[in-house]
Amino acid sequence: MYRIYIPIVFFVIFLGWALFRLLIKKDLKRNLGGLYIGLTFIGVWIVIYYFLMN
Repeated sequence: MYRIYIPIVFFVIFLGWALFRLLIKKDLKRNLGGLYIGLTFIGVWIVIYYFLMN
């Protein structure tokens, strides 16, 4: 039952990482590879959620 919420937790962690890199460390441009991988991961989970909910 709780497994469906794990991607939401990962999204919150990813958002925290991105905001930390953007606002505190100010080196998000050096970590664009990680940003793109994270956005791809989130996109895949959105597609999976879409098919699960329909």
